[in-house]
Amino acid sequence: MAAQAWKFYNRSKHYISGTINLQSGTFDLHLFQSASNFATVTNSTYTQLTSQVASANNYTLAGKPLTSVVWTAGASAGQQKFSSAALTFTATGGAIANVKGAVIVARTGASAKDPANKLLTYASLTSAQFSISSGNTMTITMNASGIFTLA
Repeated sequence: MAAQAWKFYNRSKHYISGTINLQSGTFDLHLFQSASNFATVTNSTYTQLTSQVASANNYTLAGKPLTSVVWTAGASAGQQKFSSAALTFTATGGAIANVKGAVIVARTGASAKDPANKLLTYASLTSAQFSISSGNTMTITMNASGIFTLA
């Protein structure tokens, strides 16, 4: 199964109107296990998430920062597109185990693991969790149309 499209958390649209700055904010991508509640749309903050992938073998609970984040015009004048560069996770010293989904978190608090951080979007990466074996990589490439487009 291919990765699913990014989906909004219920409160993320509210946060975009003031708490989350898509133009100049800092965003991190976190990986979660199949036992996680990452796809529960009523979650709104980082601390509500359960069963993040273990911090080991070149993955940390702080996730990985999105780079080259853009909030720009979409395909038409009435659209705005949010996008970033692809992210690569490389397992070293052992496997990055039990990966199922990903969450983009807006760093609205003081650090990547701050309880105040707001959830923006989530996606299931596969139908069954998997591991990235030591020495191997997983690249998450954002859709050419953006992570999401608002019209």
